[in-house]
Amino acid sequence: MLSIFSLLVLCAGSRFILLQGSQLDASDWLNPAQILLYYQQNTSGPWVNELCGRRLLDPCEHQCDPETGQSHCCLLLIRDPVHKHLCIRSEWGPNQGPWPYTIFQRGFDLVMGEQPSDRIFRFTYTLGEGMWLPLSKSFVIPPAELAINPSAKCKTDMTVMEDAVDVREELMISSSFDSLEVLLDSFGPVRDCTKDNGGCSRNFRCISDRKLDSTGCVCPPGLSPMKDGTGCYDHHIGIDCSDGFNGGCEQLCLQQLAPLEDDPTLYNILMFCGCIEDYKLGPDRRSCLPLSESCTEGVDCGEAVDVPANQTVFGDLFYGYNNHTKASTSGQILKATFRQKNFARGIDQQLPDGMVVASVPTEVQCHEELSDPVPDPEYLTGMVNYSEVAGYPLVQHWSLRSVLYHVKLNQWVLSQGKSLDYVSILREFGNHFVQEAVYGFQESCTIWYPNKQVQRQLWHEYQDISKGRTCAKMGRKLELRDGPFIPRTLTYPAYIASLLDTGAKRMAVGVRMDCTSQGQCPRACHLCHMSPRAAQGRQQSEPILLQITKAAPIYELVSNNETYQALQEAMMSMLWCSGKGDVIDDWCRCDSSSFGSDGLPTCAPLPQPRLKLSYTYEPSSSLVIMEWTHNEPPIGVRIADYLISQEKVSERKTLLSFVDDILSGARSPCVMLGDIPDLLSSSISLIVRCLEPDSTYMFRLWAVDSTGRRSNPSEVTIKTPCPTVDDVKAQEIADKIYNLFNGYTSGKEQQTAYNTLMDLGAPTLHRVLYHYNQRYESFGEFTWRCEDELGPRKAGLILSQLNELSPWCKGLLQEPKIGLRRMSLKFLSCRYTDSKAFGLKWSEMGQDVHKACDEQTLTVMYNDYGEPKEL
Repeated sequence: MLSIFSLLVLCAGSRFILLQGSQLDASDWLNPAQILLYYQQNTSGPWVNELCGRRLLDPCEHQCDPETGQSHCCLLLIRDPVHKHLCIRSEWGPNQGPWPYTIFQRGFDLVMGEQPSDRIFRFTYTLGEGMWLPLSKSFVIPPAELAINPSAKCKTDMTVMEDAVDVREELMISSSFDSLEVLLDSFGPVRDCTKDNGGCSRNFRCISDRKLDSTGCVCPPGLSPMKDGTGCYDHHIGIDCSDGFNGGCEQLCLQQLAPLEDDPTLYNILMFCGCIEDYKLGPDRRSCLPLSESCTEGVDCGEAVDVPANQTVFGDLFYGYNNHTKASTSGQILKATFRQKNFARGIDQQLPDGMVVASVPTEVQCHEELSDPVPDPEYLTGMVNYSEVAGYPLVQHWSLRSVLYHVKLNQWVLSQGKSLDYVSILREFGNHFVQEAVYGFQESCTIWYPNKQVQRQLWHEYQDISKGRTCAKMGRKLELRDGPFIPRTLTYPAYIASLLDTGAKRMAVGVRMDCTSQGQCPRACHLCHMSPRAAQGRQQSEPILLQITKAAPIYELVSNNETYQALQEAMMSMLWCSGKGDVIDDWCRCDSSSFGSDGLPTCAPLPQPRLKLSYTYEPSSSLVIMEWTHNEPPIGVRIADYLISQEKVSERKTLLSFVDDILSGARSPCVMLGDIPDLLSSSISLIVRCLEPDSTYMFRLWAVDSTGRRSNPSEVTIKTPCPTVDDVKAQEIADKIYNLFNGYTSGKEQQTAYNTLMDLGAPTLHRVLYHYNQRYESFGEFTWRCEDELGPRKAGLILSQLNELSPWCKGLLQEPKIGLRRMSLKFLSCRYTDSKAFGLKWSEMGQDVHKACDEQTLTVMYNDYGEPKEL
């Protein structure tokens, strides 16, 4: 459609005048006629021919000369010899094509974020949209001002897009190669080796042949590149001064050039250790010893031998430390030297140089902690064999810590070792080294209980016994410790151990305890559970490492700035990007080897949420509460959603989105919100209703980030408890049935009895049968005295319901007493809303959710089976 002022159209000898604002549709003209445009300065002035008007159907690519009507091209471009209205480049560079957007022909390095200079695709072109375009669908979108101001034709800020499907299909045809070598050859030579060794440094050889794993600079045969890439050396006979650890040398790392025997034109870089003035190289050819040193007692300190760290007191400080797992590593980073007399109070052995040890006062050397009993965390995850009779099994932790020494390392010397790459360094030594730590004695016990009732009874007994009493009042002998008797306080683990040692029958219900002890219990601590004499065979006599109080990154040991930065980047990559990419600001840039089958990056994996049953509420026959802790990844993309899968083992599963289905209020009425993250807590819980009693369900949980990538799933499989029954109501029904059939009864009364029993479920029917048999004749015999001829058939229908329960539930329903208790459960009832606004701000979610949700209360029914039993 053409919008013009006034047109005079010559078509087959005819002329037409089109008024201002008229439109002419020439889109389907096979041979469009020439269009001439005339205009007037005013209504009385002459008509002037607009020579550029004919370009309406054949527009100039760049500029039109208003005096001649000819097309002109911008600087460095000439008119196409065939299509005069188009412009082409007058000269083409070695890496350019017949159109300016050659980046679509080149590859892309995902790690470096750059494009190589050579083309890897062989495009074929066709004329279209005013320029030569590849046969694949390319869309060139000019800037907005081109449609408004024709003088902007020379602007180059175009937007170019490619249709991905057509590009792949076209490139498979246009860029097919018979072999990898042919593909590499199509790039041209990798380097120009005719001058300055092709830019290769030192003793690298320049090669022009392009290889897949080569930059064009290779080491001579038998040599390997140095860590900093500045030269080549023989790693079998030499060290690498650029490895970030000074080649393992204590002071100097020296280099020397040596011609190769096979080819004197090439040379090797020999590297070896040296020492500064007044020092000599040690026997290990790496450490430096003073030529002369005055020491106490006339000992020549220069002849001192380095002692391995594992043979010294507080030797843990010389090993690496993983700040991610909070554990020491097996790789020794620092070495211990003994050139000066260094002793500490209470320590017989000489301490290494630079180590400062401070003793802790005796009166603060003993600290005991006993945790509250909580459900066993291992029981709440995975396959949960829940027992509605015993409830949750509990676990309790007791610990005794005695801090004896504060240790600090004021100076350090790098350990000697072979040259390692950065990844190997971090894997062996960890990412930190220790500067300060505390040492002493530690004992810990874990006690398991089968249920809350057992735990409460044992705890009450312990409190009664321990009030004003010592171990001697239980018949246990006090031990002699360097002369006088030292009274020992009865600890809770000691009480449990006494019951286990005597083989008390009450412990057969399932109570067990596991204790460990490290180091030597100090004399001032009267809370030790294990006696020093009894535990001497399995305890370490020297203080053990209790806690690392200060650690520094391992790259701070490096003095070379480039190595410092490279090791720091490697450490960040190992910590946050799984060693498969670089840390850029607060995200991971993954390399090409860290993409999964779904095309999503795997170098910064999402933390796996641990799904578990609720600590607070036990499962009921139709309801369970699942909970997990929200943990944001320390770096990279953020968690945007959680997916929850629920399936009955024998049926199809249901998949819900936490954000779209639950937070938004559009969730199923059988799934409700419990706890949600806020500024104080990161706990999330879901209340799942509508479950069938005595059935097995599996729940799965995934974390999902903004790209759609999922974490590894966490699973919980649980068998729901037996159906709840109202035992009081069941006993009333049993009495009612007996009264309806006691003596003469009418047909109406008999029908009432049948209707009452038919309305009962299988659990209540079992309890009616139990109470009826306890007080009257056998349940079911009353049906034979029925005047209705269909009585026996009705009775058969009623009694058939007794087979619907599992043997386990049938057994529980034979208990003499079954209690019914009610529990109020709070939940959030949410109205439908757009939850995406706060779906990514987990810490602020609580405030936003409560605006759209109302807190309500749900009543949950539970059964207690049998009378409480004394242990």
